[in-house]
Amino acid sequence: MALVHEEQKYTIPRGRAYFNPEDANGVLTGEIAFGNCPEVTVTIETEKAEHFSSMTGLREKDASVVVQIDRTGSLVCDNMSASNFALWMSGTREVVTQSAVAVTAELRAVIPGRFYQLGSTAGNPLGVRNVTGVTVKNEAGAVTYDAGEDYNVDLETGRIQIIEGGAITAGNVNFGYTPVASTFERVKTGSASEIRGALRIVSDNATGGERDFYMPKVTLTPDGDLPIIAEGTDFVQLSFGLEVLKPANAEAIYADGRPVVP
Repeated sequence: MALVHEEQKYTIPRGRAYFNPEDANGVLTGEIAFGNCPEVTVTIETEKAEHFSSMTGLREKDASVVVQIDRTGSLVCDNMSASNFALWMSGTREVVTQSAVAVTAELRAVIPGRFYQLGSTAGNPLGVRNVTGVTVKNEAGAVTYDAGEDYNVDLETGRIQIIEGGAITAGNVNFGYTPVASTFERVKTGSASEIRGALRIVSDNATGGERDFYMPKVTLTPDGDLPIIAEGTDFVQLSFGLEVLKPANAEAIYADGRPVVP
């Protein structure tokens, strides 16, 4: 009878990545879907303690023991969702409410030719957006300047340009406007240098048997560049360094095949 060889199992990996962040008490809070991840890798490195015999003239290695194992890797996603962006920023996301409260005299020092953001404060540094009823007056409020001649305004972004050669000179003016009542999402940086949680990969391979991965204790460390303005057509990617740790009562990595339905 001819020899029977095992079928080769080639794999082109695909799948979905989920991250389950810990809260301040180390409790998992629920999985966040990363979305499209072009790359999730794990690298394993070991360190050995080696012993050499000194009983003969030739020093020979007679023992080698693995004493350390490091599991690191990387995760790259190009889904620029607010939750992913907040993870990369090591920060938080929040919903900001913009109220339709009319502002009649926002005193600002201006210089002709320059741009100014309406509603910019220490608490709201990006200012207000989507405004109506914009006016620009002198400091005393007695003179109203003309849009298109003395200043230009972008209502959507809430930005004003003081026109050079117009009636507005360097000094104080009063901006008036009414924001449109609305809400928007804000992501801002935090002080955490790494994010702890669990990582799950649900495979959907292009070829090869499915194998799902679970790492109950990992840290994600944001790294790499964030293109904010770019000349090319490459999609923005968020890159994380990955470290896989061993929990006290579990293993570092689980890789399960799918149950076979009888």
